[in-house]
Amino acid sequence: MTHKIDHRKLGLPSDQRMALLTNLQRQFIRHGYTRTTLGRAKELQRLVEKLITLTKMEDGLEARRRARKVLVGHSASSPIPTKRLAGKTAGEKVQILQQMSLINGEDLVKHLFDEVGPRFKDRKGGYTRLTKIGPRRGDGAPEAVLELVD
Repeated sequence: MTHKIDHRKLGLPSDQRMALLTNLQRQFIRHGYTRTTLGRAKELQRLVEKLITLTKMEDGLEARRRARKVLVGHSASSPIPTKRLAGKTAGEKVQILQQMSLINGEDLVKHLFDEVGPRFKDRKGGYTRLTKIGPRRGDGAPEAVLELVD
C-alpha cells in the first residue's frame, strides 16, 4: 500500500533528487516548458504549480523569499570572485557579475513574479499541461512535455 507517500523518489538519493528537481524548475521557469521523463515531469508539475501559486500571495516580499529559497538555493551574500575581476575593464566586470546572476537564479525570481505570475492572475489552478510524447529512443523511457497553459 502506498498511503501517505508525499513524493516520487525517482531512483536517486535525496541530495541528487533535490538538485535535479531544482534544475528542472529553473529550466521550466526560464523557458516555459520542459521535455523529460514522465515521472520527473509529474513531480516537476507538482512543484512548479506551487511556485506559480506563490506569485498570488498578498505579501510580495515573503513570497519572493520563498521562491528565492527554491530557485536560488543559497544565501545572497556570496563572495565576489576577485580573481575573476582582476585586470578587467568596468564593462567586463559588469558582464561577469551579470553572468553570475544568471547562474545563481536571481533573475528567475524576478521573471517568475514579473512575467509568469501575472499571466495566471485570474486562474485558480492548473497552470501547466502535461503531454505524453511516447518512448525515448535508446532506453524506451516514457517521455513527456510539461508546458505553461496559455
